[in-house]
Amino acid sequence: MRRTAFAAALLLAAPAVAQQAPPSYPQLSAEADIGLYSVSTVAAPDAVREGTSVYLFGELAAGLHLAPNFSLQGVLAFEPIGEGDSTGGTPDRGVIFFRRQAAYLEALFAEWKPADALTLYGGRFVAPFGRGYHDFPGILTRLRAHEVEMVGDSLGAGGSWTFLSDPTFGEHDLSAAVFTLDRTFLSSTWITRRRCCDERYERFNRNTEQQGGPGNTGRLDNFAVALDGDGFSWLPGFSYHLAVVSRGHGVDGTAREWGYAGAIRYEHRWSRDQATLLFAEAVQFRSAGGRPFTEVSTTTFEPGTGEEVEGTAETTLAERRTFTTLGVQHRHGPWRGTLAWQRDQRKRSVDTMPTENYVEASVGRDIGGGFGLDVGYQYGRYVREETATLGTSHAILVRLGYQGGF
Repeated sequence: MRRTAFAAALLLAAPAVAQQAPPSYPQLSAEADIGLYSVSTVAAPDAVREGTSVYLFGELAAGLHLAPNFSLQGVLAFEPIGEGDSTGGTPDRGVIFFRRQAAYLEALFAEWKPADALTLYGGRFVAPFGRGYHDFPGILTRLRAHEVEMVGDSLGAGGSWTFLSDPTFGEHDLSAAVFTLDRTFLSSTWITRRRCCDERYERFNRNTEQQGGPGNTGRLDNFAVALDGDGFSWLPGFSYHLAVVSRGHGVDGTAREWGYAGAIRYEHRWSRDQATLLFAEAVQFRSAGGRPFTEVSTTTFEPGTGEEVEGTAETTLAERRTFTTLGVQHRHGPWRGTLAWQRDQRKRSVDTMPTENYVEASVGRDIGGGFGLDVGYQYGRYVREETATLGTSHAILVRLGYQGGF
C-alpha cells in the first residue's frame, strides 16, 4: 500500500519536476522587423524624383545562447544603399524594384551578463546613441532618423548597467561603449556591389582609412554614453533617452565630432483598446563629419590689369546639424493613425543649405500573423540637388511589415 501511494505521488510530481527542469543549451532565438516599402512621389520640381521606388528595409536578429549568461548576437540589416534611396531616391518617373538593394551585417558581438543588472559585450554593434531610428512610429520617420543619427559600423566594446530599479522612481540604465569604425570584411555589403560610374552608391564595399569620416581613426578613441529610464509609478507609460557621442576625425577631417541626443515617449491608455503615444527627439551634431577639408570658389583681380581671375581655395567645412522629430500616434484595437513632423537643419560655414521639413500622416492596421499594413502621405520641403534651393514634393507611402519571432 505504501509503495502504491509513493508511486502515485511520484507520478503526480513528475509534471512539476519537468516544468522546473533547467533549460538546455545551446539555444537559438530569432526575430524579424522588416518591411516592404513603396514610395511614390507624385509631384516634385525635379523630374528624376517623381515615380515609384519599391525596396526592403528592416532587420533580422538572432541570438545563439551558449549558457544562461553568455550568447552570440547578430543582426542582418536590409536596405537600399544608394544616396537617398531609402526615402524615395530617383526613380526618374518610372517604377523601380529593389534598385541598389543590399544586406549587410549590422551587428555581431559576444554578450556576457555577469549579473542581472549588468551586461557586457564586444564586437561589431550600433553605438548607444539616439532611439528614433529604432522605434519611431509611422512609415518613413524611422528611416530618415536612420540616415542621420544611427552610429553604426562600430567595432569595440560596451556595456549596460541598471543602476536603479524602483517601483516608484522607475528603472534606469546607463550604457557606454568605446569603438572605432569597423574596417574589417564584416563591413562589406552583400547581394549588391557598386556598378561602374554610378556615384549614388553610398555603401558598396568594406570601409577603408582613405574614405575618412568621423570615427574612422583606427583606435578606440570614440565613445558613446546613454541614459535611459522608464517604469515610473507616478507617470506610467513615460520613458526618456539622453545620450552623447564623440568621434575623432578621419584623414579628411580636422576636428572631433560631438553629438547630443534627447528623446521622450509617453503613452496614455484611455481604455483596454485605445491608447495615444506622444514621441519627440532632438539630435545635434557639432563639427558634423569631423570638419572636413573642402574646396571653395574664389575670385581675385590682376594687380596691373584689374582682370577678374577665378580659382579655388581649400578650407574646412564647419557644420552644426540638428535633426528634430515630433509626433503622435493613436491606436484603437488593430488600427493606428500617426502624424509626424521632422526637420533637418544644417548650418554650415561654406556651401550653405536651407532647412528641410517633412510632414507625414498615415493610417495602418494589424492584419494578423505579425503582419501590418500602413498607407500614408508625405509633404516635403527638400534641398534640390542641382540648385541647393528648396523644392516641394508630395508622395504616397505604403509599408507592408512583419514583426515577430520564430
